[in-house]
Formats: sequence, structure tokens, C-alpha cells
Amino acid sequence: MKIIILNRRGFQMIFAAIAAAFAFYSCNKPLLDATPIEYSPVNNSEISIGQKISTDTNYSFFAAAATKTGQLAQLNRDSTEFTVFLPTNNAFRISGIPSIDALNTLDLQTLGAIVGYCIVPGKQYLSSDITKGGLSPSVPNEQLPTSITIGQLPIPIPFKLTTFPSVAGNAFYDNNIPVTKADIKLKNGVIHEVAAIVAPPFQTLKTAIDNNPDLSFFRAALERADSGQTGLSRLDSLLNYPATNMTVLAPDNEAFQTVIFGLAYSYLLQQGLSQMMAFQQATLLSSSPTVFSNPALYSVLPASSVQGILAYHFLAAYNAADTAFEPGIRVFSNNFPTTPTSYLTLVNNGIPNHEGVKAQATFTGPFVTNLTFTGKGTFPPGGADYSGPPAKAISLDNHAVNGVYYVIDKVLFPQ
Repeated sequence: MKIIILNRRGFQMIFAAIAAAFAFYSCNKPLLDATPIEYSPVNNSEISIGQKISTDTNYSFFAAAATKTGQLAQLNRDSTEFTVFLPTNNAFRISGIPSIDALNTLDLQTLGAIVGYCIVPGKQYLSSDITKGGLSPSVPNEQLPTSITIGQLPIPIPFKLTTFPSVAGNAFYDNNIPVTKADIKLKNGVIHEVAAIVAPPFQTLKTAIDNNPDLSFFRAALERADSGQTGLSRLDSLLNYPATNMTVLAPDNEAFQTVIFGLAYSYLLQQGLSQMMAFQQATLLSSSPTVFSNPALYSVLPASSVQGILAYHFLAAYNAADTAFEPGIRVFSNNFPTTPTSYLTLVNNGIPNHEGVKAQATFTGPFVTNLTFTGKGTFPPGGADYSGPPAKAISLDNHAVNGVYYVIDKVLFPQ
């Protein structure tokens, strides 16, 4: 299983991508939009966050980065509260940055993004202030604005890049990164030490999925499902809309190929082909994502059916104001329960009482080491609920500006 957070090579790739993406972001400017206060938080401390970071050798990597980008001095302000999810030197090492010399090879945009995403300006949030999310699918994570303002993805409307702390049981997280030491109270706010760098997202779900070679069939299925749809009724447009919170389960290429082969093989047998010829043709058809755009197979893969199946892969929450189930729930792997628990999906817009998708996480310490999803339906469709092995997440916590996606090894069916 590919685990994003503690993979040195993965972080190096993320840093390279951040360097390109954040060239357009205002992450190195002064911290804006912080709410002024009349008095500093009553934390019984005379030391500011900036002073603590400057003088504690456990934070020398962060201090070097924040000094280089001009962000450290602002953490000395007494007129503003801050919450900082602070990576220690060891957290930098775990994340693939072994030394300050290595850190200094990163460009200012990347460093500014790393530092800025750690900082929540305007208010002190203690661990006790964070809603307990993750134990119930109806409870989303807390969503807090960081000091990074973006306005390029894909529409030029500036908004704050947000971070998602949560508490589940006795564990405290920022996004999917465990907090190793919480509630270090200082003169102008609070520090929470984290186990690794909480890397900022730098692209929308659409861009992230488009760039993943393991998801070419999923992208083709999206195009087929969106036939005749407009605006945000198109799943593709929804994935590209930055101001959302989504959780997407994306079956990999092999998962789609298995389903398409079965559909094509059955169809070709019905057309009178021999078993050998049907096998050969089905193998050929299922070898390329262009199968979704083959008019000869439109009756086998109708847009409405493909849309229904894909809708089952978007987790949803009920919006009472709109009386609709909307993809407004961002769930990191550590937010999923350790017992099978049902999560609603976009299918609930057509079938309000549908039980959704069952998810189950396995933890080793504070980290999720196995995550599975079980759909209700079978393939081919049948009267009994699905009872086979669950789909396994083979890539966890792929974080984007507008949500998080998981690569899974099976296609899920709602009925």
C-alpha cells in the first residue's frame, strides 16, 4: 500500500510540485486577514510563538524556513492569536528533509507554502476546541483557514487554503498527520507539534486525478458519465471546482478492466460469437479506456449507468437547506472508524434511504495501515447484497485543494 505521509520520495515529488504550483500563490506575503484582539490569550506565558520557535533547538529547521521567507517575525505579534501545527526537526527528517542545508535548497515558494500551511492566524485553537470527527460519518472535521491565500485554481477568486484538524478517540490530527504534543500555550497562541510536515495541497482533484496514470479508465468513465450534463452536474466540473470538500473513491485501471471485460464478454456471447472469439474481443476492448467512447458499446455502457456507478464513489452529506445530498465531506484515512460504518454517497439523491458505502480502517499506532470499502451491490446485478472481499485502498490520503481521493482496487456497485 502506498502511504503518502511518511514516504521520503513522495515528499520530494510533492515539494517539486508545490514549487511550480505555488509560484502563483501569495504564500510569502505578510499574514493577512488575521483578526485583531485587545489582549493576548491568557496562557500564563511571556514567550511568544516566534520567540519559542527561535530559541528552541527542536524547531531550528522551521525557524530557518520561516526566517528565510520572512514569516517568523510575524509570529511575535501580541495583537494577533495564532495556532501553529509545528513540525519539529525530526518531523522534517521524516518528511524527507534531512538537514537545514537540504531545506535551503528549496525555493521560496515551496518554503513559504510549507510554513504558511502550518499557521492558522486569528484564533487560538486548543485540542479541546476541536470537534471530535471521524467516529461518526455525520461529523466532518474542523475546517480552519491557514495563512495561505490562493486564487488560481481554476478561477481567479482569492480564498484561504484550509487545514482540517480532528480528534478521534485519544488521537489528535491535522489532516492525516498525528499531533505528537498538543497545547503548548504561549503568549500569543498555541503550538501543536506534528509527526511530519502537513503538506499543503496544490491542485484540484481533477488535476490530481488527470495526472495519475493509474486512473485513465476512471477519467474515461467520468467523460462517459457526463454525457449531456452541464455545469456542476458534470462530475468532471465538480472535481475542478475549488470551493468544495469532497471524498472520492477512484477505482484503478485494473478494477475497471475486470468489470469491462465481464460486460463485453457477456455481450459478445449474446451477439453469437464463440467463447474464444468473445474472450479475445473482450480482452482487446477492456485493454483501453477508449472503450467508454466506443459507440458499439453504448448499450453496454450507457451514460446513465456509468454515472450511477461513479456517483456511488463520491461520499456525501445531507444538506437540509438544499434538501440534497452533497459531496461536502472531506474524510482522511484517520477519520474512518475501525468497525465497518456506512457513509452516504451521491446515489442517495436518487435513493434517499440507500445505506451507502461501508468503510473500515486498521491502525498501527496513530497511522492507518489498511483501509477498505464495501459496496452494497454485486456484479452482475443480483438480489443478494455483496458478500465478497471489500475493495482495498491502495493509495491513501491523496490531498487536493477541494478534497481527498483514494485509489481502490475494485469498482463498487450500489445495487
